[in-house]
Amino acid sequence: MASIIPRNKKLVVVYSYINEEKKRKQKWDSFSSKSEANKRKRFIEYYQSVHGSVLVPDEKEFAEGTQNTDTETSERISLSDFIRIYVDIYGQANWSVTTYRNKKALINNYINPLIGDIKLDELSTRKLSKFYHELLDVEEATGNRPTNGKTLQPANIKKIHDLIRSALNQAIAWEYLPPTSTNPAKMAVLPKIPKYERRVWEIDTFKLAIEKTEDDLLRLCMHLAFACSLRIGEILGLTWSNLIIDEQSIENGTARLTVEKQLSRVSKNAIKQLREKDIIKVFPSNKKNKTSLVLMTPKTDSSRRTVWLPRTVAKMLVQHKEKQKSLKKFFGSEYHNHKLVISHEDGSPVENKIIGKRLRKLCTEFDLPKVEFHSLRHLSTNYKLKMTNGDIKSVQGDTGHSKADMVTEVYTHIIDEDRRHNAEKMNQSFYESDLVEKNELDQNLQIMSIIQSLPADVKEKLLSLDGEVSETDLEGLKV
Repeated sequence: MASIIPRNKKLVVVYSYINEEKKRKQKWDSFSSKSEANKRKRFIEYYQSVHGSVLVPDEKEFAEGTQNTDTETSERISLSDFIRIYVDIYGQANWSVTTYRNKKALINNYINPLIGDIKLDELSTRKLSKFYHELLDVEEATGNRPTNGKTLQPANIKKIHDLIRSALNQAIAWEYLPPTSTNPAKMAVLPKIPKYERRVWEIDTFKLAIEKTEDDLLRLCMHLAFACSLRIGEILGLTWSNLIIDEQSIENGTARLTVEKQLSRVSKNAIKQLREKDIIKVFPSNKKNKTSLVLMTPKTDSSRRTVWLPRTVAKMLVQHKEKQKSLKKFFGSEYHNHKLVISHEDGSPVENKIIGKRLRKLCTEFDLPKVEFHSLRHLSTNYKLKMTNGDIKSVQGDTGHSKADMVTEVYTHIIDEDRRHNAEKMNQSFYESDLVEKNELDQNLQIMSIIQSLPADVKEKLLSLDGEVSETDLEGLKV
């Protein structure tokens, strides 16, 4: 933390840092105005939140980092110049490596090329609303992949809006915009996001899929997604130290796993810029590659969780571990002992796109409805909510959702499905049975009409018959 102290008609910003000899020192920076002192204080606090208790650059380096602290100049800063400052300070302090990569892509592909030259104080709600709707006609950036001709979708435009809104909030907080001003992005109008409903298998289809597949690794991943409600990155990031599957734990029902990391592919530049923030392990990769596979901490605190294993799944994991031991012995020194639960035969990590590709192959081979692997997590949520009669909190504990309403949405869908079944049951139990009674009544009326048209002697003969009179009986009595 930095403090501002009046001294000799000036304002002094005081902060501590650790020097090269590992000794704590104090630094005093003098300013003529309160505005300059406040900006320096904020910069010091953000800089040290990113780099630790270090000496914070000043004068020329500080001017380069903040695009000049002079009020008049800062008011005329362009959006692209301010966003660079925003990323260097706010982004490095708050974003994970995957978030950093994704947001940098949005900035470089859409924000800077299209509206980056607009002065910060010239941005308006109208201009931003117009920009968001014009993005619907902008071709989607595909990176190194061939262009696909698709234009930007409303969901991605919402991500761009969220980034701009956050940046402008900081512009107001850091006084690049007047502190009393309203964020122009706050009331901007965005293209409507069409409702997308993910296709999810019926439980019988899931049973058929795990029965049909001969891919042991895929089957185990499917069981972990369904039984434990895990994301694919969480499954692929499991190491054996995360599992408690000893014989006693399995027998007494306390076998469990702990989610504390996930496997992701991230850009090497993001890893470098964020100084390996949130990174637990970087797997070896080709030097020419711009990305690396990493084990990293989960994106939210709620994602860190313990999930109890069904006894059958725990036994599957025991068998899988024994098989892995045999492979380790077979490969010898060529085995990559990363201690991953899910790995290739040589121990190297498995990417999520490989599991997705294997699932698509399974769907094609056995003519199953095509689904994304993530849908198995939704199937798990559906099944557990029905099984527990809507115990949202216990299911949320397994899924790791940060908010209960994410689970509630699924529960609402289940209730709607049950209501549809209720309508069918009502039709069968009430309306269809009522229809049967109506048909019987119509038939009786028809019989009475026929009786009335018969001669008197035939009617008398009819009265002598026992039991119910059918139309066949009447036909035989006609003269």
